[in-house]
Amino acid sequence: MLKERKEFISIDHRASCGFYLGAIITTLICQMLAAMVSVGLMKKIPDIAQNGDFNGAFMMFVQLVNGAFVAGYCFINKRKLNFSYFKNTATEKNIGVADIVVPLIAAPLLLVTMYLPTVWYGFLVQAMGIPPEAGALYTDTASAVVMIVIASVFLAPVCEETIYRGVLFHGIKSEKSTVYAVFISALAFMLMHMNPLQIVFQFALGVLSAFIALRSGKLLPSILLHAVSNALALVIDMTPLGTAIGAGVEWLTANIAAAFFITLGLFVAGGAALFFIVDIAFGRRRRKDDVAREAQAEKPGGELPQDMTDSEKAAAELAERAAACKRRDGFVRLCVGLGICVIMLIFNAVSLILS
Repeated sequence: MLKERKEFISIDHRASCGFYLGAIITTLICQMLAAMVSVGLMKKIPDIAQNGDFNGAFMMFVQLVNGAFVAGYCFINKRKLNFSYFKNTATEKNIGVADIVVPLIAAPLLLVTMYLPTVWYGFLVQAMGIPPEAGALYTDTASAVVMIVIASVFLAPVCEETIYRGVLFHGIKSEKSTVYAVFISALAFMLMHMNPLQIVFQFALGVLSAFIALRSGKLLPSILLHAVSNALALVIDMTPLGTAIGAGVEWLTANIAAAFFITLGLFVAGGAALFFIVDIAFGRRRRKDDVAREAQAEKPGGELPQDMTDSEKAAAELAERAAACKRRDGFVRLCVGLGICVIMLIFNAVSLILS
């Protein structure tokens, strides 16, 4: 029995926030190394910032380092993370049809739902002086395309979903409300990209991924959603489909009244459709079980029993103070990680405006 208990790493609120902070620091170190390398290569490759091979290699490098960070964390603790990729830990059910079909439907629907809000947000940041090509993927060579596809469609979904929906979301949800866990994990995922042009869509993707991970009880569906969303974005960016969509956006910008109602209608209808698809596909029993478990977990401890000895009361009070310190420590770790991302986001935005 003791061996079974030690098989999994206990990921509570404090541990998950510390894990998240470590992942952010790891990403920041990768960016610093990339900046140093780019400065060193600038004499040989003056346009290094627009070099597709360099950017593709950097994307792969970051995701491989993220994967190494997760593997290293498990190796040091000599245990596995306490969530499942393929099996619902509550019902013991393995991968089903809904786990595959829902992400395949939800990914294009999310793109349709969030495309116009993303466009309007893009106009806003462009008015601030950020160029529209900021953060663009440079696919000028076949090798660049291959590396970008590997990084964004295969590596990023696994590594990022493990960090943000696997560890952070589940850890926060163990002690906080589900709504709070969804919001914080989506916010952390959004800020992690540190790209001022990707804020709107990345937050929406983070919310939907967390919702699917919650209802399915496993991580594979959210990984598939992330992978398909990235793949569709690449298809739009690298094929004539993007030009056709751009022409439609130009028509909308010339018809503001129609654009407002179309944007609002697509957003409301698409959001409702996504909610009901996930809700129906993964069943409502899961939701009722979650609500009941959270209600039980959130019940106050109440007063100490009258028949407790003074030493038992002192021990209970000491344990409560220790738990409160752990909660504060976790909150500080979370704030530090979010603060690093906000600072880098502002720095990147100012750099783009001044460039």
